[in-house]
Amino acid sequence: MQDGPELTRIIQMVIEGWGAFFCIVAVIVIAQTRWADARRAGGLIRFILADSILLVSDVFAIGFRGQEGTAAFYIVRITNLMVFVMGYLVIISGVSYFAGLIEERVQVSIRNWKMIEYAVCNIGVALVLINVFVPFLYDFDNQNQYYRLPGNWLISFFYMMGVLLILALILNFYRNLTNLERFAVLSALIFPMASLVLQVFHYGASLVIISTCIAVILTFVSHMMDYTAKVAEREREREKWIADENVRLLYNQIKPHFVYNALTGIYYGMDEDIPRSKKALKDLSGYLRGSLDVLDERECVDFTKELGTVRCYLDVEAFRFENQIFVDVDAEDTDFRIPAFCLQTLVENAVRYGIREKDPPEGHIRILTKQEDGCHRIDVIDDGIGFDVEEAFAKEGVHIGLRNTRERLKLMCGGSMEVESTPGVGTKIHIRIPEEE
Repeated sequence: MQDGPELTRIIQMVIEGWGAFFCIVAVIVIAQTRWADARRAGGLIRFILADSILLVSDVFAIGFRGQEGTAAFYIVRITNLMVFVMGYLVIISGVSYFAGLIEERVQVSIRNWKMIEYAVCNIGVALVLINVFVPFLYDFDNQNQYYRLPGNWLISFFYMMGVLLILALILNFYRNLTNLERFAVLSALIFPMASLVLQVFHYGASLVIISTCIAVILTFVSHMMDYTAKVAEREREREKWIADENVRLLYNQIKPHFVYNALTGIYYGMDEDIPRSKKALKDLSGYLRGSLDVLDERECVDFTKELGTVRCYLDVEAFRFENQIFVDVDAEDTDFRIPAFCLQTLVENAVRYGIREKDPPEGHIRILTKQEDGCHRIDVIDDGIGFDVEEAFAKEGVHIGLRNTRERLKLMCGGSMEVESTPGVGTKIHIRIPEEE
């Protein structure tokens, strides 16, 4: 059976090892979710990485303490140095993170607070580095065991000063933090400080390091809960935006004059070609049905469904403007989803503001799809009047549909849209939608 001190050492190594593992996992998680607040996420990553290095260093320091050999001799000295240095760096990175949190809430600079904090911690680091050459804080005996020297209290003093300065800062802006943030911040201060007091009177397990790890974990939990709230808010905004955008798009797509003109054309067409007019009426019905069916859609729709609605629209236009609009569809790839009205908006823009503005008002539209480099690619090409791309995306006007379509592609399916247009020549629009994993 192992004695008490040896068992305590093993337990501490296991706890700190798991703490370091958790820190690495936390860093990976935060890195994947940093879109919500890149600055805050970056600060938290530095905070957690500093603590993970501290934990790993202490594990090695404890594990090799009392071991013989040249390797153990240097490992113990280097890792103990890292423990004390990283302890102060954890405070510095914590100050940077919490200060950023406060500045975000109150919109004021607290640079002076940070400079004082950095000065205190830098003094602590300097004392530890001096101890390497002139031991007065701690040293090692012939059995490679760590022991304190009379000046050891300076390490605790400057560490406690750093913690107290952060506490004073937090209390000064306490009302500007949410309850969750207050809990996380105070836990990151109170646990290490309480452990530090105990450590002064009881040397053994590194209570300060363990409590600091607990505080870091609580801070990470606070960050992820805040991230979850932001994701939920973003999703609510997305749902509202999509709903409002679908209504707006439906209004823009189904113009009363378009329906009226199409019905008028079909009415007079009955006198000349009844079968062709009946097909045009069926196409108009398919166009209206397809447009109305996706009004309540909050997610992307099958491309084949969107393409079917577009075909109906083009067939109606071809009926109205016989021998003026020619369509070529080469859909090699159809097994994917696309935001509702995206393809429809691009095609209708090509007809209304491209081909119909020519003199004479005639031209070709090509719709091509294929798989390319892990993406579903859609090309919409017309030989209309073209336009200035930079001006179209900078100003309000008839091309606002292009800007909205690009935004919907990015928001709803991570897609992208590139526009090439030359006045007097025509327009090419290239859409890429990542394949679903």
